[in-house]
Amino acid sequence: MFDVCPQYCQVLAEYLPSESKGLSRIPMHHYFAALEAGAKLNQDPLWGFELGKQINSAQYGLLGYLVESSAMLQQALDALLAFDKTVADIGICQFATHQGVASIAWQPYENNQHAILRNMTAWVAMVRHITGQPLSAHHVEFNLELTQSQNARLSNWYGCEVRDNATRNVIYFDAELLDMPILTRNELVNANLYPAIRDLQRAYEHNQSWFAKLQPSLHRCDLQDMSLTRLAQLLDTSPRTLQRQLKCYSVSFSQLLEQERKRRFTQFCQVLSKQALSELLGYAEQASLNRAVKRWYGVSPSEYVRQQQKTQGH
Repeated sequence: MFDVCPQYCQVLAEYLPSESKGLSRIPMHHYFAALEAGAKLNQDPLWGFELGKQINSAQYGLLGYLVESSAMLQQALDALLAFDKTVADIGICQFATHQGVASIAWQPYENNQHAILRNMTAWVAMVRHITGQPLSAHHVEFNLELTQSQNARLSNWYGCEVRDNATRNVIYFDAELLDMPILTRNELVNANLYPAIRDLQRAYEHNQSWFAKLQPSLHRCDLQDMSLTRLAQLLDTSPRTLQRQLKCYSVSFSQLLEQERKRRFTQFCQVLSKQALSELLGYAEQASLNRAVKRWYGVSPSEYVRQQQKTQGH
């Protein structure tokens, strides 16, 4: 669960842990480790952004060629949204339109600056590639903290305003762009690729564990009143069945809750106040948050944020 295809990691091959060699899917923590190693070696806090700019169809595997053979941008976007997990299952992507403005939001399962920058930048780079147009978004939001020079570097390439310290990662653009034709459209190729990518998606979903499928529900739930019974209700199962399934994965409900709290903290610690973080993590008081972060990382929440900012080049 939570992994990426080998093609998506080709540009990171030299940075991947040795245990990744020969695997049919690269675990998310191996992918993140490679991103961090590459960024450190290249001394670039925006290294993920540079990787995203270099995206090509081959890195998306079959999905890349399905996208390239689409007739219109809307069809290409539909394919990316429908089959993105065949490339990388490391986050949740959502598409919406409102009053002539379309948006693509991406929520990673765990916060990683370079993964976010690569993914968001790749969306724009791929659209420019397949349309042959230097398109720009209306504006882009990141749940990252950027320096003034980093923001300027991103804004210059995106061709629009870039807002940091947001609550999520979103690209906003004019909905009219969805009607743009694709340069390499090929109806015959697309028709033949679609069944193949659909079979690939089914195979991936079949191999996904129950535990992996549980995660999106856990990410969306309110932790303030979370209990085994409440989670069972969300999953439309009984508390006893849920407990039995968790036991099969050698994890207790309390460990599951702890894991989700840790994920939320790493994702939002740089953009939310301590009070808001405490509420998001389901703690009644900030003291509980302080103790939890001390247990996880051996430092206070403020010190953890300072360490992350230092690592990211602030």
